[in-house]
Amino acid sequence: MKLFIQSRRWLWVMLASSVLGSALVFAAETASEQVVRAALLFNFIKFTEWPAEAGRPQLHPLHICTATRDLAQIDALEELGTRQVRGKSLATVRYSKQANCDVLYVDSRQRWLSIVEDKTTPHTLTVGGYAGFAADGGMIEIVLQEGGARFDINLAAAKRAELRFYPQLLKLTRRIIE
Repeated sequence: MKLFIQSRRWLWVMLASSVLGSALVFAAETASEQVVRAALLFNFIKFTEWPAEAGRPQLHPLHICTATRDLAQIDALEELGTRQVRGKSLATVRYSKQANCDVLYVDSRQRWLSIVEDKTTPHTLTVGGYAGFAADGGMIEIVLQEGGARFDINLAAAKRAELRFYPQLLKLTRRIIE
């Protein structure tokens, strides 16, 4: 009976994890902070629309650039390389000025400010794992709290980059900055 309940719970979790909100709760309860951030980033990609004129070939993979020194975070983000979003594969690379980033994950204010100073992030979904990222001009700030993971969205930054967030994502935010 216990095995049946566990397998039924696992089935429910798998079904619910396809919806962003449930993935947040499940991931926050069972995984490391790095894995939670990577799962959130994956879902942010799923619920973001890039401009058609971004000039990328249709089969071009979405590049996730990492600006972090946390090796566990890099490993968790590299795991996304086995996934696809809307038929596009994902590729994780270390951030550099020459990198062609569709998504940028940053873990510190110092790194973010140096990237912004370089102005190398057009049409790039920016996600930060430090407090104050959205206020600093980033698009999505991940907030890990006791009992779960939440996020704030800077809608003005997304509009400047010509990115559009699906309404399902906006409904789940903790706070929207306009």
